[in-house]
This record gives sequence, structure tokens and C-alpha cells, in this order.
Amino acid sequence: MSCPEILPDHVLSLLKTSKYLHLATCSKPECIPSVSLMNYTYISPDRVYVPKGAEHSSSDRCHFIIMATQRDTEKYENIIQNPQVSVLIHDWVTAKKLSLRKSSMSNTPTPAEPAQVDPEQQNPDHPSRLLNLLQELNQSELSQMSATLRGYAEHLDTSSDEFDYYEKELLKANPDARVYTRGENVSVVKVKLVNAKVSDRENNTKFYD
Repeated sequence: MSCPEILPDHVLSLLKTSKYLHLATCSKPECIPSVSLMNYTYISPDRVYVPKGAEHSSSDRCHFIIMATQRDTEKYENIIQNPQVSVLIHDWVTAKKLSLRKSSMSNTPTPAEPAQVDPEQQNPDHPSRLLNLLQELNQSELSQMSATLRGYAEHLDTSSDEFDYYEKELLKANPDARVYTRGENVSVVKVKLVNAKVSDRENNTKFYD
């Protein structure tokens, strides 16, 4: 079970900065797919868990994603039956900026705004302002990038040091994930990434194995 030696910088940046990803699992033998929105943390090769007294080996030099879930869920059952999973990450930053931009355009002008501004230009429905928004939308859509990462998921033993290590790493990045890591019904899942498919703004696709 090999892993990609190199992932492009923009994918690594997304993995490090995004709060959520979409996790795809599939039951076996029925092959019924399921998709879940998950918070997670990315573990680079230099941050993987190493037992006390051991040293990094070549098999440790992989990229991992850590998530937490309840055991009485469909995705957990799917992972136990079929550890092959996929995750989707996407750059939503530009979309968020556009949403804020659109919201600001819809606000009613305040008296403090310059009197010389054409009242029609202040109207969010004015053609020139709508055209500007559409142009920004088109440009931003072209600049967005998404990546599909395939991997193998492993449920960690709750009594192990590895569980404790990755739970702490997950909670550092996502304090609100604590609800998924407490109690007898919890599972911390480690996904070892094995390849990546990246689509760029021109709809070109590159594979990284």
C-alpha cells in the first residue's frame, strides 16, 4: 500500500487550512455509497505517530488524515467492512468572499456615503453592478481547485498511545470535535493517503501516486 511521495503545494495548503472535507465510504458487499461532511486534521510525514523508542521508517513517510466519528454510524460500518475511502477538498475561500461581496452590494446605502455617487449605481440591481459581480464570479470559478484523495482508513484502538496522540492533534485543529472523541462509542479514524487527483481551473486533471 504505497503513498504519494510528493503532493503539490496547493493541495498541501488546502489540507492544512481547510476545516472540513467530504468523506466517501462504500458498504460491502452491497456497494452502497455514502458521503459525510467531516472535520479533520492533516498529518504530514514528519508528524506521524512513532512509538516510544522507535525511529521513523520509510513506511512512515506518508500523508495521513485524522477524523473522529461515532461507531453507530453508517460511515463507521462502511469503513469496517471496506477500508477504501475517498475524500474531497475544495477551495471555498473565493466563494465566501463573493458571498460577502454580494451581501455588501445588497445593503441599503447609509447617509454617510458620498453624495456625488449616482443613486442608480448604489442600487444592487443596477446592470453595471450586476455585471461586475458576474465578472468576479466567472474569474473566481476559474481560479478554484479541488482535489480527490484516495486512501485506506483504519480504526484506532482507544486504549493505544497512537489513539491519544492523534486525538490530541485532531482537537488542536478542531476543538469542537471533542464531542466525537469522548465516550465508549467513539472512533478515531486514520486515513493513509495513497493517491490524489487534482483538477485545475482549466479542467485539466493530474494524478499523483
